[in-house]
Order: sequence, then C-alpha cells, then structure tokens
Amino acid sequence: MLKKISINKDISIAHTIPSYYYLDDNYYILSINKIFKNSWQIIIDKSSLKSNIYPFTFLKDSVNEPLLLTHANNKYFCLSNVCTHRGNLLCENNNNSNSIRCKYHGRVFNLEGNFLSTPGFENVKNFPQDSDNLNKLELKIWKNFIFNSLNPKIDISDVLDDISHRLGWYPFNKLYYDESNSNTYMIDAHWALYCENYLEGFHVPFVHQGLNKDIKLDTYNTELLNNGVLQYTMSKSKKDALKIPSGYINSDKDVYAYYYWIFPNMMFNFYSWGLSINVIEPINKNQSRIKFLSYPLNGYKQPQNIDSSLDKVELEDQKVVCNVQKGIKSQFYNKGRYSVKYETGIHHFHRLICKHIN
Repeated sequence: MLKKISINKDISIAHTIPSYYYLDDNYYILSINKIFKNSWQIIIDKSSLKSNIYPFTFLKDSVNEPLLLTHANNKYFCLSNVCTHRGNLLCENNNNSNSIRCKYHGRVFNLEGNFLSTPGFENVKNFPQDSDNLNKLELKIWKNFIFNSLNPKIDISDVLDDISHRLGWYPFNKLYYDESNSNTYMIDAHWALYCENYLEGFHVPFVHQGLNKDIKLDTYNTELLNNGVLQYTMSKSKKDALKIPSGYINSDKDVYAYYYWIFPNMMFNFYSWGLSINVIEPINKNQSRIKFLSYPLNGYKQPQNIDSSLDKVELEDQKVVCNVQKGIKSQFYNKGRYSVKYETGIHHFHRLICKHIN
C-alpha cells in the first residue's frame, strides 16, 4: 500500500514532497489517473484550426486518449476518435468532410458525433442506441484558445478569470501562432520537477544571468489562485515592460511579465511582445515532453538569441531540472524545506498534488 503524502499547510514548518513521489512508478500512475485524467489541456487556438475535423491525442504517452475536435454550424465539439462498432480509429488526418466515416466497416457519424448510418445492420434489434453515438467530451473556449477535459474535476476558471480581469487591456485578438519560434523538447526529468522550477524566481540570479539583468528580483511577487499561481516582477527598463493602460492593475508599474501557471501542467506567460505557452506532458516518471508555443502580437516577434531570450532561458531551466532528476535519486536525499519568501508557489503546488492523489 502506498504511503500517504501530506504537506503541512504552514510553509514555515513544512517539508517538500519526498523523493519517492518522483521515483516510484505507482505514484506516477496515481498522478496520471487522479490528476491528469481530471485536468484541462489546451488543444489549439481557433485561428490555427483550418479544417472541420481535427484529430488529436489527449496527453500522448500518458493518458493517450484519441479524440476529435470538430467544427459545425459555428459550434465546436470534442468527440471520441474511436468507432462505436469495433473500436477502429476513425480519423488520422485533418479534413474538411461534413461527416465522419469509419474506414473499417463504413459506419457514419455527423460532426456532432451522432450516429447516421451503417451497412449490414438491417436485422439487428434495438439498434441504433445512444451508445452507438460517439462519446462527447467537455470543451472550454477562452479568448481564442480551445481546451478540453476527459473528466473536468479540476476547475481552472479562477485562473482564466484572473487573466481576463488583470489583462483586460491585452490585445488577445492580435496574437498569432508562430510555428517557427515554437518548439517541442524531450527532457529526462519528472514533469513535476519542471513545474517546481517554474513556480519560483529564487533560482534566477544563479541560473539565468541574462534574465537577471532585465528584472528587479527584489520586486518578485507570487499570488496563489484556485488551481493556479501568478508570478510577476518589475522590469529594469521601460522598453521591456508591459504597457498597462491607466485604470488597470499595476498600471503605475513597469511589469516585466505576468507568469500564470495552471494546475497541473500549463503555463501562460504574457510579455510586451506577446504570449508564450508551455505545456508539460508526462511521458514516464523519468521523462517529460515540453511543448513551447509562441504567440507574438501582430507587428512583433519573439526575441531570439539574446542573453534573456526565452530560447536561452528554456535551455538553462532544462539543464538544472535534469540535474535535480539525477540528484533526487541519491540515497542521501529525501526531502527539503521551503523558502517562505520565494517558494510559496511550490508549496501550493505540492499541496494540490497531495489533495488529488490522496
């Protein structure tokens, strides 16, 4: 039987999650079943959806659920990509068909997932039934982005509402997907270690020399949200700061960026040039996939090849996270303590993990 993991709510006396959480296959499986299967994940932005039928996989390599995003009558639908006859995968590529036809035995569904027809079933009694329709799953459309969940037990509305309120001035309609500056990385580290690194600015002076020159670390703020965390800090230069109009939160300050983390694995980072999104996908207890999505504002490009640019900062973060992955395997490490000043976000994250897996 697995040990119950608990984190004291008082950060000043609390210890971090023990190393066996990251190293034991059973805790990894528990996290997939109790956290990720109940999470919301970003699918795509509406502007990048060029077809009526868009097949995708919900968390490939962990949950690995084949799904379809369809668009019909100005509405979006999320459907199972598995035929209700014999389990064949229905669609492998984007297409603009007005129906979904199984290539195995010809069963047809409309773009809302409802059964339309099938050959060879003339003498079958009590057919069709509701179970012959494709399963429909939850969708959430926020700004230009589409999310879905298999079982939406983790409520992310507070985080999205905070972004909408705090950045009510932000020109979301001017964001565009920049494939050339987006990337996918495979790293040899547990998904939670990457999130922990993101959730504190404590390491910036030691790991990110370029970024440290751009921000005022003594102004670093962390605000805890329901199933999320907001971090922000001030810029040393007005030209790099967000241009926040009068009447909005922090309009009198030179905010360098707003960093939003959405439990368990999504990061939305707002800069003066645009938005970057990180999605951390578990592969196994020792590996993660990092999807880095770049969304500049019209007329801007994501900065590249400078000391503080995201491509450089990302690789610096990955190096230290992979070193932590090696370090937690040591017989001399079990768990540590939290910095009350800098690590409230990690403490919050660990308590959320415990809440769900326990």
